[in-house]
Amino acid sequence: MFWMKTRIVEGRNALENLKKEAKNHERVLILASNSMKKHGFLSEAEDYVREAGAEVFSITGLPAEPSVEVIEEFLPKVREFEPDLLVALGGGSVIDTTKALKVFYDAPGLDFEEIAFMDRFSRPKPVPKLKTKLIAIPSTSGAGSEVSAASVLKKGGIKYNIVTPEIAPEVAILDPRLPMTMPREVARNSGLDVLVHGIEAYTTRVANDFSDAMAIKAIKTVFAFIERSLEGDEKAREKMHYASTMAGIAFLNARLGLCHAMSHKAAWIGPHGLLNAIFLPYVIEFNAERSEYARKRYDEIARELNLKDWRELLQAIKELNERTGVPKLGELVDERTFMEKLEEMAEKAYHDGLIAFNPVEPTVEEIEKLYLEAYKGE
Repeated sequence: MFWMKTRIVEGRNALENLKKEAKNHERVLILASNSMKKHGFLSEAEDYVREAGAEVFSITGLPAEPSVEVIEEFLPKVREFEPDLLVALGGGSVIDTTKALKVFYDAPGLDFEEIAFMDRFSRPKPVPKLKTKLIAIPSTSGAGSEVSAASVLKKGGIKYNIVTPEIAPEVAILDPRLPMTMPREVARNSGLDVLVHGIEAYTTRVANDFSDAMAIKAIKTVFAFIERSLEGDEKAREKMHYASTMAGIAFLNARLGLCHAMSHKAAWIGPHGLLNAIFLPYVIEFNAERSEYARKRYDEIARELNLKDWRELLQAIKELNERTGVPKLGELVDERTFMEKLEEMAEKAYHDGLIAFNPVEPTVEEIEKLYLEAYKGE
């Protein structure tokens, strides 16, 4: 099955489309990142909403990583304003926060533990029909949250998913002016996240021809444009911005795998996209050595990039990481702290829902070994 709920509006100055989308709404709540306020895009968005004849209220200062605690903090403000349209203006974390606020605003009786995928063996309660329209306007190019049906939230330093079509945004506005504001490091981490989304979506057990097309296009775009994007090239940033959404459409339908399971449970160490980039080579080698299907799929990706096979793909990814300055895991966390949490991370990664889609079913011990190899940089 392939489906997509979100209507996409793209192109320079696409933000102006907010005027049209806000028509016939009375109260519009905008959740925005500080960078969108600083660079003037929040006030531009507010002006469009007012021109549409609606009242606007904005919340800024959201933390970098969405969490259950953040939702609890902002929910009273949302309920007090009573919006009939939600707008997320910022990176993946702002969009994920807005999605989660939509759930608990529209269905106030729900409990996070009841509806979230705490592990792959649990069966969360279904999220009921939600009524408030959501528009996502991403400012970073990595998460794909503007089209996905998932919201990733931290609880106790671990990331969990709320997954339901109800939170997939009705509209995504892709204005390439916004990602030009990304600092180099953010552009690198989010750009490499796009690569991991594409590769994992292409190699899951439920990938299909339609998700494959989006995944391959995203992968090829990253290899072609990420380095120029990091130098601030406008055209390259635009291409990466659209590739992020394509990869989001791919994993919306084909899901993700072991690499994401590992980075979700290591969220306390560093930024999500960076962790994905670090773990990816180890996961590819692990999958390829154990699964003919995985090897075949990696080989197909390699050929699309004019490489010979999965080993050359693996080498190309390692070289890309090196050229873009991806650190070793051991540079992000001290050994003692890492070793103390290793067993718990491996256990929790094994229980992550995305493991079910990985081409290989790993054991807890195998995941632990992968974490260790990544830490030592072997």
